[in-house]
Amino acid sequence: MRTLCSLLLIGCLLFSYDTPVVGFLRRSVSGFQECHSKGGYCYRYYCPRPHRRLGSCYPYAANCCRRRR
Repeated sequence: MRTLCSLLLIGCLLFSYDTPVVGFLRRSVSGFQECHSKGGYCYRYYCPRPHRRLGSCYPYAANCCRRRR
């Protein structure tokens, strides 16, 4: 019984926190969502001529571009 409880406790502790990969994925998704919520799109290279750069999209450091009005 003690062994079972110990294994259960170890399993809960291992899976209860976010790993660094999960934090990285959350930042990357939030970067894309933030760009799209501003009306932009993620473009890997420089923004085309009539567009301007709003920021960057994670994880590839792509540019968040939006057309000038």
